[in-house]
Amino acid sequence: MIISASRRTDIPAFHSEWLINRLRAGFVLVNPHRSSGRFHRIPLFPDVVDCIVFRTKNPAPMLGRLDALRDYNYMFNITMNPYGRGMETGIPPLKERVGTFRRLADKTGPLGMVWRYDPVMLSPDYDLGFHCRAFTYLCRELQGMAYKCIVGFIIHHPFVAKKIDPYRIEHRSVEDVLRIGELFAGIAGRYGVLLETCAEEVDLDRFGIRHGACVERHHLEKLCGYRFGRVKEKYLRPHCNCMESVDIGHYSTCGNGCLYCYATPTFPDMNTRPDSPSLDPDYSAKNRSIGIVDLKAHSHRNIQAELF
Repeated sequence: MIISASRRTDIPAFHSEWLINRLRAGFVLVNPHRSSGRFHRIPLFPDVVDCIVFRTKNPAPMLGRLDALRDYNYMFNITMNPYGRGMETGIPPLKERVGTFRRLADKTGPLGMVWRYDPVMLSPDYDLGFHCRAFTYLCRELQGMAYKCIVGFIIHHPFVAKKIDPYRIEHRSVEDVLRIGELFAGIAGRYGVLLETCAEEVDLDRFGIRHGACVERHHLEKLCGYRFGRVKEKYLRPHCNCMESVDIGHYSTCGNGCLYCYATPTFPDMNTRPDSPSLDPDYSAKNRSIGIVDLKAHSHRNIQAELF
């Protein structure tokens, strides 16, 4: 089983202590649907978890907690956007995040690190010149520190559009994706950065950019040191090539404040216990009827391939 931590919230940045507590307990409860009163109990024992994929914009709180992960395979998928506090109101300055990335890479090695430039958006403030300078800076500073870089492009979700429209963010076009792809391919090539796209319809193979995956079989097999058996791929959205993973955490519990985020459509709901903000269900008397279903889970380790 692959654990995604998380598409719903930034667990490393805001809920690292909660996560370590759940790993010690050996399970986590997750609501599969926002309005459902039923929770899935997901086992977190090392013998069933093949890898934990941390998705974050600020992994700094995890730097002192890596010893608690010593029995697990894990990797970090870190978004390194350059937009600043106007667009991403709660994340540290880019230079500080670059320093954090480098310190974390020193501990994990490049195989445990992927960085994202996502979403790419065009506006009067964020034109091609802006992206050329920002992407060049990141490729230079993160050179040799990561397995690859993944690029994604803005999607105007209805509730996202209302927040980003004042910034005059353009609706993406095929022509824009091609122009940016050509620009980024040239920059990445100069610094030896492997570049892929995330769930992208437009084909950028002509520039040496392949359709990629955040949770990629070949990468995780190298990281884990063994072959995987049958795992569903082409997983979430059209053109997504990720292996299937189990997402933990809850929506609207992230304090990054990114205007383009689909996982926090309203103000973050952070008003619960400080040691576990918003990520455990409410067990008060009025909610004792919560239904819990045990999720059957197993490792994807391909035993037969290892025996022969």
